Formats: sequence, C-alpha cells, structure tokens
Amino acid sequence: MKKEQLFKAAGVITVASIISKVLGFFRETSLAGVFGATAATDAYLVATMIPWILFSVVSTALSTTLIPVFTQRVHDEGEEAGLRFINTLVNFVLTFCLILVIIGYYFAPQIVKIVARGFQGEVVDLTILLTRLLLPMMVFYALSAVYTGYLQSKERFTWPALVGIPFNVVMIASIFISGWTYGIVGVAIGSVLATASQILIMLPGLKRAKYRYQLVLDWKDPGFKLVGKLIIPILLGTGAGQLGTIVNRMLATGLTEGSISALNFGTRLTQLPLSIFIAAVATVLYPTFSNMAANGEMGGLRKALVGGIRASIFLTIPMAVGMIVLREPIVRVLFEHGAFDAEATAMTAYAVFFLGLGLLPMALREVISRVYFALKDTFTPMMLGIVAVVVNIILNFVLVGPLAHGGLALSTSIASLVAAVLLFIILRRKMGSLGGMEMWDCFWRVSLASAAMGCGVVALWEVLIGFYPDPGLVMDAVLLTVAICAGVAIYAVASVLLKLPEWKICLDYTKKIVRRFMGKGQSRGESL
Repeated sequence: MKKEQLFKAAGVITVASIISKVLGFFRETSLAGVFGATAATDAYLVATMIPWILFSVVSTALSTTLIPVFTQRVHDEGEEAGLRFINTLVNFVLTFCLILVIIGYYFAPQIVKIVARGFQGEVVDLTILLTRLLLPMMVFYALSAVYTGYLQSKERFTWPALVGIPFNVVMIASIFISGWTYGIVGVAIGSVLATASQILIMLPGLKRAKYRYQLVLDWKDPGFKLVGKLIIPILLGTGAGQLGTIVNRMLATGLTEGSISALNFGTRLTQLPLSIFIAAVATVLYPTFSNMAANGEMGGLRKALVGGIRASIFLTIPMAVGMIVLREPIVRVLFEHGAFDAEATAMTAYAVFFLGLGLLPMALREVISRVYFALKDTFTPMMLGIVAVVVNIILNFVLVGPLAHGGLALSTSIASLVAAVLLFIILRRKMGSLGGMEMWDCFWRVSLASAAMGCGVVALWEVLIGFYPDPGLVMDAVLLTVAICAGVAIYAVASVLLKLPEWKICLDYTKKIVRRFMGKGQSRGESL
C-alpha cells in the first residue's frame, strides 16, 4: 500500500473510531448515570467479563493469524482458495463458539464463584443470571473477528472500522429504554443485540469484497492447518493475559464497593488514545507487514516498523500526559451525573493516573507484536505475554494493599512496560538493527514537548479554576475544552521548535483533507 493510501485508510479508521468512541463514552456515561458505581454495575461488569474473556482469547487469535495466512493462501493458489479457507474458518468458529456457550451456561455458577469471590447474596445470583444472558455475545464477536480480518486482508478498512457505531447506538438505547424498566437485565439483553449488529454493518463490505458464504469445513485446507498451528500460542498467550484481568477483578471484588466500576471507567478512558489512533496505525500497517514478510522484504519491514513506532510515540505520550494532568476534570465532565457522584469521580481519576503511565508501553506492544505475527512467529509473543501476566499478578498482590484499586492499575502498566521492552529486544536479535536511534530521537523530543505541554496546561487550569472556583457541568466542559485546545497548541509549537517530522506529516495530511473537503464544497456550489 502506498503512503498516500496508508494515510487515507488511517484517516478513515480514525474518523470512524472517533465517532464510535464518542458514542462509547456516551454509553459509559449513560450506564454510570442510570446505575452509578453500584453493586448492580459491578455484577454486570463481571458478567460481561466472562464472555469477553472467551471472546478476546478466540477473536484476538483469529484476527492476528488470519491476515498473514489469508495473504499467503491467495498468493499461492488464488482467490477461490482464499475464500474456501475463510468459509472453513467461519463454520469452525460457529460450531466452536456454540459449544462454549452451552458449556458456559451450565457452569455459570462455578465460573462466577471463581471470578467474583468477594460477591455475596443477591449480587451472586444476579451475576450468574447476567452471565448466562451474555454468553451468546461470543458467537457474534468471533464471527466479527473473522470477517474483520478478511476485509482488512482485502484492504477494505472502512466497514470493520464502523462496527462500533451500531454497537454503541443499540447499547445506549438498551440502557435508556430497558434500563429504567427491566434494570440491568435489560442492558444485558441489549448487549447481545448490540454485538449482533456488528455483523450486519459489515454485510455491504463483504458483498463489495465478493465474499460468498459456503457450507464447507475442509479440515485439510493448508490455511486452516496453518491457523491451527499458529493460533495455539496466541490462544495461550491471550488466555494468560485474561488471567491477569480475572485476578484484577477478583481482588477488586474484595475492595470498597464501586472499585470494579472505577477500574472499568478508568480503563475505558485511558484506552481511548489506543483504540482510536494507535489501533488505526497498527490496523493499516499489519497487512503491509504481512505482505513484506511474505515477499522477504526485511528492509521495508524494518522501515515500516520504525515509522509505526515513531507515530505511536508522537501520538501517545502527549495524550498520556494530558490525561494524567487533567484526569479529575475529564472524569467529572464525562461521568459525574445521575448516580455517579463525586466519590466515584475521585476513585476513577485515581485509577486513570496509574493506567495513564502505561499508555506508551501498551501502544508499542500493539505495533511490535504485529511484526511477529507477520513473520508467523506467534510463539515468542505468547511466552512474553505469559511473563507479563506473571509480573502483573505478582504486582497485583504486592500493590493492592498500599494502593487499593490504584495498585491493580499500576501493576497493569508495569507489566505492559516489561512486555514491550522484551518484545523489542528479542525482535532486534531476530532481525538485526531496528533503527533504535531514530526511535530514541523521537522519544526524547516528544517527551520534552509533552512536558512543556503538561506544565502549560496545569498552569492554565489553575488560572481558570481561580476565575471559576465552582463551575457547573457546562462551564466545567468549556474550561476543559479550553485547556485541551491550549495543550494541543503548546504541543504543536514545541514539536515545530524541536523539528519533529511527524508534526509536518500530520499537518500536511490535515491540509489535504481540508483542500479535498473545500474542493467538494465548491463543486457542489458550482453545480447548484
């Protein structure tokens, strides 16, 4: 894919992600407003965790192995062979997930007792009920992962990027419509319908990609066999990663009521930069990594990796700094209304501080791991993922005492740092020089620019609060917007002064979008 196409695809994904994440935050604030950081919310979040864990284990493994394998199948035997491979995978996933749903339904009480050991009485019964209602989500999540990988392999990024929009719309509707009448049970049913909508939104994209469903399950298909070989390490690694999440939730169930909710809302907030910008970079680069690896273009692969890491550094550090220094007003504006009170804001902001420290390692891990998968090495990321989980679990027990749910958040950040460093070191041994000096040059310049931005934003916020010591929700949102815009301006000026080339790329791309938009606007005016 050409550079211009990369920027265009990343731009489309970013715009769709921003819309989806805005709706996602409205979904979270709606949930917080209707139910607050209460036992009912905790029960729902634990119940969603169970199908989510199984989904993450299966769908993450599918999406990461599918793209390079499909690319190789089409390269070796053509489009028909690739289509047969995809349909074999679809039918296998359907069968496998339906079996998991049945097993999960009957063993829901035992599962809940393990993952929510701190729950007592009615909360346990509610969690079991919600778990059973939510289990069908796995089927739709897994199918969505297969079709997402297929469309991205065909370099059709728009439709997979849109799946979050109908999901969040259906979820918001279920919270407001069913939430008031049927309680949290109505939200659980809405969650299942929301996951099903993700498949529906991709149907036009699948049609344009000339996908045809076939009732076939070819166990001897070379691609299916290769996925089976590659997927096992990813299943183990992802499963180990989810084990860390389970331990987090288990320990949080024994803390103050609302701790699970605070961690959840804090995670949602801090994951925003990753899910919008870094996911766009990694998603667009992954097919490029796979093509270069398939063709043996190691020089091009190194260059693409350096570009991806520099872009991640340039985008992630300032957002992490901004999120940390403005964590309380951000949480207050986004969540504090209805049943979500000032205490819940303080608990969530506390989690955001520690989670924000791990944003850069999480971003780098996302990009670097794609190179391993493109090289069809799923074993190394698995082993390093297990190492990170062990570090995470140990630190959970060490830090939960002195730092409460903040300790659980900090352990996640430290474990991500360990994983990112090890991934880079081993990849360097595998491929030789990776352009470390170019990455370091970007890191110190971005860190300096971000530090200037952080200091400027803190000083400005103190001045603004001095003028408006007790702002309402609307004024608080206005002040926060002013502070964020000022932070962007400071970072832009510092980036120019420090001669960061990534800023010029962003600026040039923005200008192209504006020119294209203005050109279309003029064309419409002339036609009228």
